[in-house]
Amino acid sequence: MPTQTEELRRRIVAEINAGVPGTKLGSERELAEHYRTSRSSLRQVLAALEEAGLIDRVIGRSGGIFISHAQVQRNLADVVGVPAFLASQGYVAGTRVVSTKIGAPDPTTRQALGITVDDFVIEIQRVRLADGSPISLELAQFPADAFPGLLEQQLGGSLYEILETRYGLVASRADEHIEAVSATPEEAKILGIKPKSALLLITRVTYDQNDTPCEFSRDLFRGDRTRLAVTAQGRGVSAQPSGAAASVALQSQAG
Repeated sequence: MPTQTEELRRRIVAEINAGVPGTKLGSERELAEHYRTSRSSLRQVLAALEEAGLIDRVIGRSGGIFISHAQVQRNLADVVGVPAFLASQGYVAGTRVVSTKIGAPDPTTRQALGITVDDFVIEIQRVRLADGSPISLELAQFPADAFPGLLEQQLGGSLYEILETRYGLVASRADEHIEAVSATPEEAKILGIKPKSALLLITRVTYDQNDTPCEFSRDLFRGDRTRLAVTAQGRGVSAQPSGAAASVALQSQAG
């Protein structure tokens, strides 16, 4: 059961998620009265939310607590799951399993995983949540022969953790491709957005410690809540190209 402080944090975050960046939530006195809590307890929660980039506190006659325009970033150079990215930024990560099945792979999946038409894949579709709000829809596929019993595991957390602890697989690298797409009616319904809303599609092939492809996934991130940033180092025009570090950021939710 959550503590009073955690319950207060969740209530304020829910109001932030339902609001528009730049909107004033109120003054400390107004919020303390609204949530029926002490100023000291409120300040403790507000300090944590400000550090996480969810709010701005402005001092002065026209000041108060505002929904932040800031984004929280996740380094795409590391192969980490969405829960780790969200938790590191102060969000309560959640997962809803939409569907699971074992079936025949399509040509794109066969090529990505290096399997044949006679092989099968495990398919897991899940919705990722940040403080209860949907931010992404992911479809992950794995070679069925390599991971017997995978669908019998608890699929609400990190799949990479399951692969490592149960099957001894370590995700060593991932090749990702990013493009802008429009939400289908079904995708829009699941993510709580309007059809044809902007989505960022991240297609990923993950490799294990033996450089064997072990996962092919298609992740759809809400365009109104996601920003991609890439940092590349310049080494001169005659230097060989080097790898770039990329990141994804979660933006404040629009109303």
